[in-house]
Amino acid sequence: MKLSSMLFSVLLFCVVSSGAIAGDTLPKPDALSDETIYLTERLSKNYDTLVIKDFLAENAEYSRVNDDEKATIIKMLPLLKANLALSLEAELKAKNIFTTIVRNELPAGSKAVILDGTFSEFNAGSKAAKFFVGFGAGKVYIKFKGRLVDAATNKELATFEDRETGYRGSMTLEGFESLFPHQAKGIGENLAKFLGKLY
Repeated sequence: MKLSSMLFSVLLFCVVSSGAIAGDTLPKPDALSDETIYLTERLSKNYDTLVIKDFLAENAEYSRVNDDEKATIIKMLPLLKANLALSLEAELKAKNIFTTIVRNELPAGSKAVILDGTFSEFNAGSKAAKFFVGFGAGKVYIKFKGRLVDAATNKELATFEDRETGYRGSMTLEGFESLFPHQAKGIGENLAKFLGKLY
């Protein structure tokens, strides 16, 4: 009786454990402030190619800027998009993550995952708040969000959202003109950490 009860317990544990493992998603990478993961297997198991789409900014919020400053930020967008993509690509290639990394174009016959995203807010900060209030006040930052999508099925694999301030954004009186390009690079580096932990 004891033996059959023990065997039943072991069998039940194995069935429950295997069911839980099969349905579990990968753990959050904790590289960005808001992450939702739908993947149950590492990216390296099913994908050899990453397509980095240029981040969009059509619906971005422009905070603490006047019309001239907003126009300056809009002119900076090609640079910001390039900095993000180039730093992301460099970080991934340095760690041999993905066999092929391309921008915007889906290579024929590839097993690809697409990274697309948007800049959701450009905040030019406040030099006065930094000067008079002190550390942490009036930060210059870029908010962004995006997702990973299976190129063949358009199935969403993960979503993310974060705010990039960087150490310079919180500790300097520099303006957004010099900080945003560094922050875009920082976004690429953080996305590389995110992808690396899912790969």
